[in-house]
Amino acid sequence: MKIRTIVILLLGMLLIGSSTAFSAGKNELKIAMWEDVSTFDPGWMTSAERELVIMSCLYNGLVKYKEGSWEIVPDLAESWDVSADGKSIVFHLRKGVQFHKGYGEMTAEDVKFSYERMIDPALKSPEKGQWELLDHVEVVDKYTVKLIFKSPKVTLFTSVLPMNTGYIVSKKAVKSMGHEKFGKNPVGTGPYELASWKPKEHVQLNAFAKYWGQHPKITKLTFLPIVEDSTCETALKTGEINIGRSSMINFKSFEKNPKFKIYSRPALKTYWLGMTVNKPPFDKLELRQAFRYAVNVDDIVEAAFYGTAKRANTILPPGLPDYWADAPVYKQDIEKAKSLMKKAGKPNGFTVKLFIPANDAERTMAEVIKADAAKAGIDVIIEVKEIGAFNEAANKGQTDAYIQFYTSTIDPNYIMQWFAGKSWNPSQWRNAEFTSLIKEGASEADPQKRNQIYVDAQKLTDKDCWAIWLTHGTKFWIAQNNVDLGAIYPNGRLAPWKMSFK
Repeated sequence: MKIRTIVILLLGMLLIGSSTAFSAGKNELKIAMWEDVSTFDPGWMTSAERELVIMSCLYNGLVKYKEGSWEIVPDLAESWDVSADGKSIVFHLRKGVQFHKGYGEMTAEDVKFSYERMIDPALKSPEKGQWELLDHVEVVDKYTVKLIFKSPKVTLFTSVLPMNTGYIVSKKAVKSMGHEKFGKNPVGTGPYELASWKPKEHVQLNAFAKYWGQHPKITKLTFLPIVEDSTCETALKTGEINIGRSSMINFKSFEKNPKFKIYSRPALKTYWLGMTVNKPPFDKLELRQAFRYAVNVDDIVEAAFYGTAKRANTILPPGLPDYWADAPVYKQDIEKAKSLMKKAGKPNGFTVKLFIPANDAERTMAEVIKADAAKAGIDVIIEVKEIGAFNEAANKGQTDAYIQFYTSTIDPNYIMQWFAGKSWNPSQWRNAEFTSLIKEGASEADPQKRNQIYVDAQKLTDKDCWAIWLTHGTKFWIAQNNVDLGAIYPNGRLAPWKMSFK
């Protein structure tokens, strides 16, 4: 942490030195990121929170969410035709669309390559599950491509094509560089192209001169990985960054400051306290249930978010299709927790190793959890880890418990499919019935049947008690008052190509 702090402080000094030029030119926006990116390859995205905004500047898909909404509109495809049985879709591509770095025109071959590489078992894309129903892609002609599915993919236009999984990469670039190198040297068709990436320091994007669509008003974007909220607050106040965040406890001071404008949206996030179920102590259901009764979710959320967010009772955020409205609300019950511990052969308590990433909200949550658990005789040992080490350890099941969150889409299948035992499943939870339901839901077009499928799946997660759902959060951005953030998506995701200075 000391090294990280020094790096950020040095970066801040450099930014201060360049602030005069920035004010005069008004051609660069400096945006604080929560953490650094791991890759620029959309088929291997590791975190929507850290990487999706940057990827959406670099790439286009066949379709997209219209900025500021969830409406699906054409992007690289001008139009499309869906077969009567829903198993094939023909897309008619724009002509003359250019890739970055002189890699030439985007064609149907690039579309075929972009999607089929994610279902190539040898490449092990973490997004393979999103495309599992894809049989193959046919190139009809240079500007026409046909997607053929094993069965109808009802989530295709809600959470696959308009997300990173639908972005088109340059076949020529990937083939010439190789998969690993391409992840650090992206070539897309988006409004911006990568100018510079210095890990742990910055990502710089320049407006793409040959962009096929409306050119962005801001010609340079600089994303700065600032982990600590307090560091981000200082950078906002000194004008070193244009867009950032603050800790929840200091949020209202920015809200009252006329130098800043606050943007908030209901977040499509899910925070949970996860338990690793394939090793002690949480290989016993009774001890997982005891932990659930030991903690006070309302207090955890209030402490971390200061009244700006509500508790969660299930994996899906309220208001989404297939939300389990009757999900049980578990209140703290220390005596019940002790009773379950006694039943599991741990009447005198047990120890839990809890891993968390180095974020203020998770730190606060962890401290409340530790205090609550102690009332039931559960000793929680908190370990704070840098995000890369945290993800690796949690995904390999190296801890007893963890606090995790991820950003999702409006589609329930996208939110829940990660726990169907395919690629990313930090609790090491496996449930064949759940996996079958998620697979069934991906093809079910009838809204009522689909609703029952996902409600049943949510009931299974509740029954097996591998997660204590915490909150779905609220997304806040703080911007200097001379910046117009343009059309922000309903979940708070930025669209930098729509931003401008006032």
